[in-house]
Amino acid sequence: VIFVEGWHDLDNKDYDCWPLEKPDEYNMLDCGGLEMAWVQRPPEKAVSGEFFNVTYAVIASDSFYQYAVQNGILPHSNATAAKEFCEEHECPASWKDANGENCCVYHANIHSCPLAFMVSIMGRGGICGPWIPDDGQIFTHTLSTAGKMSQRNWTAKVVLVHVGVTSLIAHIRVGRMQVALEAKTTVLPAVVCGDGFCEEEEGCSICPADCGECPLSVDAKIAIALPICLVSTSFIVTVMWFQYQKQKMFWDESWIIDFTCIKQDRIVRTATGSMMSAPPAPSDSNASCITALSSCTATANMSRKQYFTQTGRYDGRTVAIKKIMKKAFTLSKSIRKEVKQVRELDHPNLCKFIGGCIEVPNVAIVTEYCPKGSLNDVLLAQIVNETSTKAMTLFSFATDIAQGMAYLHHHKMYHGRLKSSNCVIDDRWVCKIAGK
Repeated sequence: VIFVEGWHDLDNKDYDCWPLEKPDEYNMLDCGGLEMAWVQRPPEKAVSGEFFNVTYAVIASDSFYQYAVQNGILPHSNATAAKEFCEEHECPASWKDANGENCCVYHANIHSCPLAFMVSIMGRGGICGPWIPDDGQIFTHTLSTAGKMSQRNWTAKVVLVHVGVTSLIAHIRVGRMQVALEAKTTVLPAVVCGDGFCEEEEGCSICPADCGECPLSVDAKIAIALPICLVSTSFIVTVMWFQYQKQKMFWDESWIIDFTCIKQDRIVRTATGSMMSAPPAPSDSNASCITALSSCTATANMSRKQYFTQTGRYDGRTVAIKKIMKKAFTLSKSIRKEVKQVRELDHPNLCKFIGGCIEVPNVAIVTEYCPKGSLNDVLLAQIVNETSTKAMTLFSFATDIAQGMAYLHHHKMYHGRLKSSNCVIDDRWVCKIAGK
């Protein structure tokens, strides 16, 4: 086997020209202004059996037409007629019907010459050329095309089979001259993934079944670690923020009210909303604290107890004040915890906690004021007046109490002393659960 260069690569140029008859290394022509060049060169390496595209340009200068007429390459009387024929005359629809008389570029294709198959011919070096018949071993060629010189760029789809260095030849025929442009490609064996052998061309990225999994690149590690770090950091920051908010609520003292800021009423309000002068409570009084709203009970000369609520004006609204008799008061952690829990409660059927006074002797709890009094007051007033409460009203009160208790239980809080005197009625006849 003799390794030789392509048949046109004899004078170290990319392209060469030959006459149509008897083209060989001893019978080369001056191209006379006709040029060929790769637009999309064949790849340096290609895998056996895989397709790729190549594109080459064919350019004819004005001097070429004069040269072609003078040397009998084109059968025209002058250069103008030759140029008009090459650049404007339409070729036959099928390349098989094209020839030098009806088409300028009547043959254009790509030949491949596997150099390992080149053999000595009659003692001379083998020449790979487009005139060699296709015997399935020496070379193959793409389907021929034909067209005008003004087409300029020509593209062909190529597939190489024989492993080794292959000479690819872009070949055209113009009149009685042929031109060839050459490039070389190394054909690699087709890689079979899954045969149990890790070929050099495979690698872990192409065939992990044979070569194993590739170690993660730095970019891949960063791409995986970065989202995890961001999610973890976000989670930690969120947890810390919630913890901070809880601690902030725990130590927050904005609920503490200066007792002097409450403008106390000089009268106390009865359950039905009427008012009377508030008598000073003697030290041996049997008055006892009952709820956050119904603060004291007084024994009167009547057949039932009547409840009174100490009220005042704070922050532009009427509030209920429950004073706690303490000789000393310390704002301990347990009290802060209870206050925090109560402040977080927000439900239309719970009597809203507004704040508290912590300075002795004015220790007090300040809550929302419900002018209708306690549920006990309302029910007793109706019994004394010998009026019957409508079933719908009683059902509404029961529903309000059930909803308020459900809310407390949902928040893991338990009342422990639910009774009619610990439920109050606001001005819209909504029943609300008050403190113990």
